[in-house]
Amino acid sequence: MAKPFCQVEVGNGETTSFWYDKWSSMGRMVDIVGARGLIDLGINKKSSLAAAWTTRRRRRHRVNQLNEIEEALHLQRQKRSELADRFLWRGENNTFQDSFSTKDTWNHIRTTSSTVAWHRGVWFAHATPKYSFCVWLAAHNRLSTGVRMAKWNQGTAETCILCRGQLETRDHLFFSCHYGSKIWAALAKGLLKTRYTTDWSLILEYISSQQLNRVEGFPIRYVFQVVVYSIWRERNGRQHGEDPQPADSIIRWIDKQIRNQISAIRQQGDRRYETAYQLWLQARD
Repeated sequence: MAKPFCQVEVGNGETTSFWYDKWSSMGRMVDIVGARGLIDLGINKKSSLAAAWTTRRRRRHRVNQLNEIEEALHLQRQKRSELADRFLWRGENNTFQDSFSTKDTWNHIRTTSSTVAWHRGVWFAHATPKYSFCVWLAAHNRLSTGVRMAKWNQGTAETCILCRGQLETRDHLFFSCHYGSKIWAALAKGLLKTRYTTDWSLILEYISSQQLNRVEGFPIRYVFQVVVYSIWRERNGRQHGEDPQPADSIIRWIDKQIRNQISAIRQQGDRRYETAYQLWLQARD
């Protein structure tokens, strides 16, 4: 996978491997002729391009492919300079450059897909990665809820461990379950007002809406993510035998996380989030 992303801009040929670097448009020589080519061409496997130019004479072969390699080597020698060889990496728009870019390489190898409608509610400025990742899994309905686990392992309990009353699905946890709905109501009602709902799809649609600008939309988007993460963490803790936490304790913890996050943003110098802090204080009154 890495081979197509690196090539050499040959200068004096001293640091370029004849066999293992891509110095010709033909590709890497070892990939073309393999181990047998070392014998046929008479070039040591550790040879640099400069060594291949100076320690042997051009040969005539019965195999056309070997003659093509000899010609490529000859033409490259004619272009030889005193400059050092440069190793180049494939970047944006398939152009090669002497600096490696993780971003460009990732964009080359990843499988692209269409943008989903809810991306603004999951990936936004100043979001906390672990919260966003949890919501991303939930948006894809990939959290290992009781109902999903039961499909993989027969006999697994499907009942919600938080309320012991309903099947544990994503939409039940967020926020039909009375435990989750209490946390969500305490933190979201003051922000959503008449738009308040416990319906997962409606919430995700609203926080992903273009109607919300970055700053004013931050409190509700961040609240949503921290609540989802906190409920999922509490659910997992109970599954593994930890002592249950009352909803009021979770609410206080989330409130603190949100205040700290907005304060941290302001300390970074982004004064636009003064509005976000005021919105949060008003919602908590």
